[in-house]
Amino acid sequence: MKYKEGFKRFHVLTLISVASFILIFFLGYFFYNTLSNNLLGSSRQFLGKQVEIASNEVQRRFNTLYEDLTYYTTSLEGNSRIMPGENFKMQSSRTRQLLNSYGALVDTLYVKVDDEMWAYYLRDNNYFERVNVDPQRSFSDPNRLIVVKSHKESITVMASVNLLGFMNYYTSNHYLGKGGYKFYFRGNDVIPLGETEKATGVSLSSNTKSEIKNEYLGGLRGVYEGTIVKKNSAGEEQELKAIVAQYPFNLFPLEGKYAIVFAQDQSIIISKLYNTYFLLFAGLFALLILVIYLLIRHGISIDDKHVELEKKSRQINRLFDQQTMLLQETNGFVYYHDSSGKVSHVSDNVSNVLGFSVEEFLANNKSQIVEKDLKRLQEKAQNAIGNREDYLGFEVSFIKKDGTIIRTKNFERLFYNEEGSFVNSVGICTDITEKYLAERELIKSENRLRAVLNSLPDIIFIYNNQGVYLDYYVQENSMLVDPPEDSLGKQIKDIIPSPYGEKMENALYRASRSGKVQTEQMTLDLPSGKKFLEIRFFKLDDERMISVGRDVTEQRLWEKGLKEAKEVAEGANRAKSEFLASMSHEIRTPMNGLLGMIGLLEYTTLDDEQESIVKVIKDSGESLLSIIKDILDYSKIEEGKLELELSSSKFREELSKVINIFSGMVVGKGLTLNLDISPAIPQWLIMDNEKLSQILFNIIGNAVKFTPKGGEVSIKVSGEPILDKNFMLYFIVKDTGVGIPQSKIDKLINPFTQTGRGIAEEKSGSGLGLAIANKLIELMGGSLQIESEVGKGSEFSFTIFARISDSDEIVGQDEYEKYASEEHKLSNIADQYPMSILLAEDNDINLKFMKLLMKQLGYTVDTVSTGEEAVRAVRVKKYDMVFMDYQMPVMDGLEASREIKKMKQGKDVRIIGLSANVFKEDIDKAFEAGMDDYLTKPIKIQDVVMKIKESSGMNV
Repeated sequence: MKYKEGFKRFHVLTLISVASFILIFFLGYFFYNTLSNNLLGSSRQFLGKQVEIASNEVQRRFNTLYEDLTYYTTSLEGNSRIMPGENFKMQSSRTRQLLNSYGALVDTLYVKVDDEMWAYYLRDNNYFERVNVDPQRSFSDPNRLIVVKSHKESITVMASVNLLGFMNYYTSNHYLGKGGYKFYFRGNDVIPLGETEKATGVSLSSNTKSEIKNEYLGGLRGVYEGTIVKKNSAGEEQELKAIVAQYPFNLFPLEGKYAIVFAQDQSIIISKLYNTYFLLFAGLFALLILVIYLLIRHGISIDDKHVELEKKSRQINRLFDQQTMLLQETNGFVYYHDSSGKVSHVSDNVSNVLGFSVEEFLANNKSQIVEKDLKRLQEKAQNAIGNREDYLGFEVSFIKKDGTIIRTKNFERLFYNEEGSFVNSVGICTDITEKYLAERELIKSENRLRAVLNSLPDIIFIYNNQGVYLDYYVQENSMLVDPPEDSLGKQIKDIIPSPYGEKMENALYRASRSGKVQTEQMTLDLPSGKKFLEIRFFKLDDERMISVGRDVTEQRLWEKGLKEAKEVAEGANRAKSEFLASMSHEIRTPMNGLLGMIGLLEYTTLDDEQESIVKVIKDSGESLLSIIKDILDYSKIEEGKLELELSSSKFREELSKVINIFSGMVVGKGLTLNLDISPAIPQWLIMDNEKLSQILFNIIGNAVKFTPKGGEVSIKVSGEPILDKNFMLYFIVKDTGVGIPQSKIDKLINPFTQTGRGIAEEKSGSGLGLAIANKLIELMGGSLQIESEVGKGSEFSFTIFARISDSDEIVGQDEYEKYASEEHKLSNIADQYPMSILLAEDNDINLKFMKLLMKQLGYTVDTVSTGEEAVRAVRVKKYDMVFMDYQMPVMDGLEASREIKKMKQGKDVRIIGLSANVFKEDIDKAFEAGMDDYLTKPIKIQDVVMKIKESSGMNV
């Protein structure tokens, strides 16, 4: 009774101790988690603010450099010939001051005046040096150059910047502490800074790089839970969780986007908290252990004697209980043999295993064993006793009382007297029926697998891990070099001819080491012909490997045929693209004359009605040109060469031009055309106006064409600002036309597809319009949706992205409004900008148009029809400007431009290329050949005027 009371007290103390442990652990966890989260949150704010300050400092300093370079260039005007004397001293002082101010950023300052160039250095000892350099010098990394050109004189100032040193200098002031790392992004590159640059093996993980890149290229700042990859002293890479903050910025005028990245190892951030917290927790835990220990010791000392007595008693009982539990768990029983071999005793568990009572089992135990197992058991027992073996193990099948048969595993300990005679034995019988049946099923499964392998058409071999043949399953010997039975016991390289033998053996070793499937191919010249075989090696188990070989001759031949067909198709596609480009060139040439003459007609004296007619003709001609572009644009889309050409324009005026094109069709069919533009849309937007017009022309044109007389077409335009100056435009074009069947809506955006709606005369068209419009919408960042119901009309909706234009960003087509003002009338252009002009053009129509245009502008131009004549003309006479056709007989415009730029008097000549070729590669070739600018046909009058102004030295 006293023991029970003592045990009860001990049990209560144990429960209290466990509850105390759990409570302390939970309180400690929540307290630690709260502190660590607060510390990490503060670190995120700190890193985000530090990287923002550093990025703003870098961008502000770089902008200041560009402004100072611009001022420095302006200061050179009027003193372009830097001669010894006061001018040289004054200029050197300015240059030294500039280099001193930007020593961490500017490596070298280059000043080019006409055909001379000087380089200025500031050495480590503050020694200022000026060196003459080759004016034709090329720079290994043009992306590191800031170039500023004078507007009035031929002066160019170039500053070679050291971006890495610059970034290091301005980020070194931001101390991140231990575990802090600094990087900066430039395009797709990540460059370590400061101590991070010196610490080898430190980088951002690929996932963190990708996440930062996606956001900073879009102009978004961010703070992330990222990872840092760091090599330890053994050269092994380990990933560390870190807080990573980035802030994007631009370095005008350098191209590309940049971002500074600060990272802090999370483990170091919370290490101090961990150390402090761990000491506090350990102290409380030790105190708790001491109190519990004293309580337990007090309880144990009271009942020590009672516990000891009870303990011995319970150990005895537990021993018997454990034996019974063991037999119950293993579903077995214990039995004893006497010297005659008869079972003399058996445990009560026999009834649970066989269903017999103890008495029934002792009386008939031999009859309960299956006869064939009994005979085998008796022979085995006699041999064991005859050999004086101490142990006997066997398996037999027992017939239970209910008639079912079970499998048992028996183990007996045999005892002998001093003379060596058998005395008795004790044994344990365990039911293993489930295991026995499972093993039998496994054998059957292996036999079935062997049958399947024997029936497979593949060539199957089994090896050991050293590549020695152990077994095979081969249906057709004609696919083998030698009969399969000859390979057993040999190495792979002894059977398969070189070099494939070594190749296959290496594949087997790789599969054995890595545990992954290894695939190799080989070609064999067999009596049945040349065969291509694909061999796969993989593990069968820890000691064996297997290979499966398959004849892939037909597949290889099919792949070869498919490759040849693909090459033929690609050749046909290239031929089609070349044809489309050639046709575009041939059509653009007469269109240049047509639209050019219309442009000249605009500047003649016309009444209001004539001006309206000329405007419609001009807009229709330009729309016709855009239709012609459809074919070329689709060719560009197929090749992935289509690019956006952004310019600033008045959005509502551009939209009105597109609407006016359909005025004749709308009036002729008696349609109602409604236009609703949201007042939230800014007046000036930056986008590719030409491609937007092309999209609207196709979609609105379809709506007008397929709407019957008296119907209605409505156009609704709305929008909203998105992130800084980005603006999303939303267009809805709805008509009351015949509608489109639902089954054909998805096919509308496929090329050369028509829905067959409307009357016969309304089915004309190439079927490219919506396909191109859909691609252009995707190029401009949006998507096209089509909803329609037969008999009720259709609704086309799409979104595109633009940018809100500042007043000083108004460029491109809007410049024409300046030329239309009084001070820029065409009649006085030559008076304001006098120059000598040469025109090289072989097409009579274009030649006539350009001569009329130049005459109206007030210029008397010299004309030639070949590139050779253009080169001779420049040798004889000094020209300020040459309009050079791209394609001419004898010598084309590219070769002529190269020859002119080689001449001393040709270096100052500004060459403007004229061509119907609009591919980017053609334009790039023109600039590489020495052309200073490029105009695509049809040529607009205002574009010619703008190029004349630019050539005169004005900054427009």
